[in-house]
Amino acid sequence: MNGVNVNKAALVALAGAIALGPLNVQAATAQVAAADFGYAPVTSGSWIYRAVPGGSEASFVDGSGSARMIVGCGRVTRLVTLSRISAAPASSISIWASSATRALPSRFDANARRVIAQLGASDAFLDSIVFSRGRFAVSMPGSPPLVLPAGTEIAHVVEDCRA
Repeated sequence: MNGVNVNKAALVALAGAIALGPLNVQAATAQVAAADFGYAPVTSGSWIYRAVPGGSEASFVDGSGSARMIVGCGRVTRLVTLSRISAAPASSISIWASSATRALPSRFDANARRVIAQLGASDAFLDSIVFSRGRFAVSMPGSPPLVLPAGTEIAHVVEDCRA
């Protein structure tokens, strides 16, 4: 090969790598979402349910009293909000339940230090979370997975949004 063909080949390879970059990120997200957390140790802590203006929420609080995850209902919007406490932004949250897995687009609220995803109250995936066998997991790029007990408090929030 002469120098011109090598440079063309290098440029084509570079262009292909740049073009495939987002696919590799999606593949990595899919791999995280595909992990089976059925036997993973559950994070220590408990769910707390409470009514809030305009809806309700269930907070998962660890042993030190810090909220790690919040599932909330906005009755007016009929949206269930899944908020993972995080100092780092993420563009997606992957939720694993024993019967289904889904990667959800998310946004980062820097003031609240939360990565937030939302689902419509009628979304059947919420049933997968509520009826997951003993646990469900929340993972996102750059953070270890959070394996949470499936509590009745989450079911209560979902039902509040559906009522």
